[in-house]
Amino acid sequence: MKRIILTLLLLPWPLLCIQGCWDRTEINDLAFILTSAVDMEQDGRIRYTVMLPLPGQMGGASGGGGGTGGEKSYYIDSEIGETVRDAQAKLQARMSRRMFLAHRRTLLVGEEYARSRGIRNVFDSTPRSPESRMTTNLIITKGKAYELLQSSPRFERFPSEAIRELAKSRMVLNLNMKDTAVMMSSTGGDTMVLYMSIKESEKSEKTSREIMNTGYALFKGDKMVGIMEEQEAIGLSMLKRLNSESIVTVNVEEHVKMTTRINRADSHIRVHLINGKPHYDIGMDVRVRIVETIGFYDLSQTANIRKVENILSDKVTKAIEQTIRTLQKKEVDPVQFGNDLWRAYPKLWNDRYASEWPSLMKDAEFNVKVNSIMTDTGLIYENITKKGLGQ
Repeated sequence: MKRIILTLLLLPWPLLCIQGCWDRTEINDLAFILTSAVDMEQDGRIRYTVMLPLPGQMGGASGGGGGTGGEKSYYIDSEIGETVRDAQAKLQARMSRRMFLAHRRTLLVGEEYARSRGIRNVFDSTPRSPESRMTTNLIITKGKAYELLQSSPRFERFPSEAIRELAKSRMVLNLNMKDTAVMMSSTGGDTMVLYMSIKESEKSEKTSREIMNTGYALFKGDKMVGIMEEQEAIGLSMLKRLNSESIVTVNVEEHVKMTTRINRADSHIRVHLINGKPHYDIGMDVRVRIVETIGFYDLSQTANIRKVENILSDKVTKAIEQTIRTLQKKEVDPVQFGNDLWRAYPKLWNDRYASEWPSLMKDAEFNVKVNSIMTDTGLIYENITKKGLGQ
């Protein structure tokens, strides 16, 4: 009997050690920021814009384009402050839910802000918050950053989703805030950031304002100084020694055009001194596949394959050389050529080049050699209708 009484007395004691959720945060107390935008006003103050989902409009598919089947499933709000956090605090003052940054995947910065103020301050406000992630994609926008949030992409419910998918597309370099911070803090190099703009859809009954990857924004220090687009952007992505896919079209013969996809580009950069000046040897192995040919061309012949490879090598070489000339003209070094020079000749770098790089990059010589390798011609060697046309 005494044992039973003792057991009953001891049973409640373990319950006192069990802690409850005294500081819980419910989902319906949070406002999830999908993406945010930073712009500069005419008076120099900062405009901070956020895109947030509306839980009441999230039930089921809406039929495309940010809820084009009815009420939009998101809303955009904005505020002005002396700093980003100041504007965010003003915005929070009129929200019934606490803004939550852990689900933000893209941070947009307007071109005017990037050119005049620079992006270094963005790397102060973001890492200070435990909710913000350095894996967030930083994107520079043509015009105001909040205008990109006002786009109407047809394939995604939220414009933020279209921005995120484009940022991690295989057609561009996937650069997050951590990558950008490493470039900004490295020795002998500058920064490049993905650049996006808005383009209206064409030949459609109902036009939409779509988001597109335009190229890369170039930075000197932390301020934007220029843009690289089209062929120059392809050359820059190859020089960065990071994998991305590119589409290149070449003229093989008078009536033969061929579109190829570059699946991989492995570059090797070596630097040595000639007459006291840095000389860079850039070797690149490019792996390509044929995606379309206009005109009859037999790719079952080894000689024809070699001809296409040589033409591709020549075009890629010219694109890379044009990219390097533009970098020398703008005096920026997102490829980190200065870092290669520092590693090879640290004393020479500290004594002569460190204080004036990348302006001294204009005196360097660059020798580019590209070797294209055709890895795939598709399921056919030539147009399947050739014999039917009596060719």
